[in-house]
Amino acid sequence: MELRTSQSGQILLISLLVLSVATTIALSLIGRAATDQNISNEIEESARALSAAEAGIEQSLKSSVGSGGTQVLTPSVSYTTNVSAIGSAAGPYTFSQKSTRNSTETLWLVAHNSDGTLNETPTYTASTMDICWSSETTTPAVVATVLYKKNSDGSYRMAKAAFDPNGARASTNKFTAVAGAGTNCGQNNFYKTTLNFTSLGITPTLDTLLMLRLRPVYSGAQLAVDSGGTILPIQGNRIDSTGSVATGVTRKVVVLQQYRSAESIFDAVVFSQGTFGH
Repeated sequence: MELRTSQSGQILLISLLVLSVATTIALSLIGRAATDQNISNEIEESARALSAAEAGIEQSLKSSVGSGGTQVLTPSVSYTTNVSAIGSAAGPYTFSQKSTRNSTETLWLVAHNSDGTLNETPTYTASTMDICWSSETTTPAVVATVLYKKNSDGSYRMAKAAFDPNGARASTNKFTAVAGAGTNCGQNNFYKTTLNFTSLGITPTLDTLLMLRLRPVYSGAQLAVDSGGTILPIQGNRIDSTGSVATGVTRKVVVLQQYRSAESIFDAVVFSQGTFGH
């Protein structure tokens, strides 16, 4: 009789143990399923908010204006966009992203008309501008190209200058030597040179400075300029679009809509509608 009681107790203990393990596994599976469902819902809501933000970007790219408040796409999805000018300020101006080696960035020195064409009224009339670029593992040099319209005959002309902080290289490539990096154009560890338009045969108060094109060579670099107290023309628009859903999930998309400019190869091409000399 005592043996049967002992066996019954062991069976009960084993049954409870198996039941506990099964319950733990079941609760774990239920919890994982709930977590997976929550993650799936968050991904879906995030995708809906992102789609709304992209819809706002598309609308502002077409109209060049912000949404003027919240725009409702569906009862649970909406977006808000804001359009602000790039540039249109004095002092340091940093280009939006690091430039790769031999790629060209354009800084417009005249305003644009509403249809995107150039307004060739002289806008930037200062005689100098600081050009800055980041220090990198391989020291970058910078080639600057100025496109301008000569006041005396209305011809379009190009002037070039090149600058290299690497003294050994500058002695062979004939670039203008530049001092060591420091705090320049509002950035730390940047090289700086002052571009003098007058020394390039340009009179900014008479001739129309159209654009300044900067190309890093030997290495990519973050480019910047400092116009001092002279206000730069608008370089384009920045569009911020925020998409929202009823659950509170939001996503933001930022697009820089800069004015179109020629490809890098443009600086190495000679074109004439008539004869020209060297």
